[in-house]
Amino acid sequence: MTEPHDRPSDELRDRAQQYVLGTLPEPEREGFDEHLARGCAVCASEVRATQELAGRLAFSAPASAPPAELKDVLLRRIRSERPSTAISAAAKAQASADARADAVQTWKAWPAAGASQFLRHDEGAFEPTGVKGVSVRRLFVDASRKSATMLIRMEPGASYPGHRHGGVEECYVLSGDLHHVDGDDDPKSERVMRSGDFEAVDEGSRHGRQWTERGCLLLIRSSLSDELEP
Repeated sequence: MTEPHDRPSDELRDRAQQYVLGTLPEPEREGFDEHLARGCAVCASEVRATQELAGRLAFSAPASAPPAELKDVLLRRIRSERPSTAISAAAKAQASADARADAVQTWKAWPAAGASQFLRHDEGAFEPTGVKGVSVRRLFVDASRKSATMLIRMEPGASYPGHRHGGVEECYVLSGDLHHVDGDDDPKSERVMRSGDFEAVDEGSRHGRQWTERGCLLLIRSSLSDELEP
């Protein structure tokens, strides 16, 4: 059945009915689908007529109350199929990772600012993160771009874990030194940024562990979708 038909027939009507009712064998059903896709108006009309008839028949049946014992049967089945309260090791690990990320990346919980904002030098304070020796001061949260602008202060010897960027990240070193390696964690790729240095990295890129020897103060615009690595 490939070419469109020019008139209906009992055979076509029977095939359309089987197609709608789901009783047409799979190979024939695939062929009928292709046939309809070729634009056969006759078969399409038969399919629509069968669908309308099936709909009317469904609503013509008289309503009837379910058996009295059906409620008890359903309740017994629900009780027997309650999901286990045990949490898999993978779920526990994921929950732990999420909690760690929330503690470290505290800026993800900051409320979004308005369209414009002005902060004086003595407004706002540094707040601790989940990383020892690393604190952050909120400057601006852009909900439309899902990013946050902040000051990061790292005490001498502090380090920040490796992470993958959910968007473009910009980093300007205001003072001190910042060390990091590239996404392959190759020690030979170590880069040292000092006061006045700037770096921008693309979405999807990765920073390995970052650390400071003498301490540093950074101005950073970061995506709110960054992900810490285990």
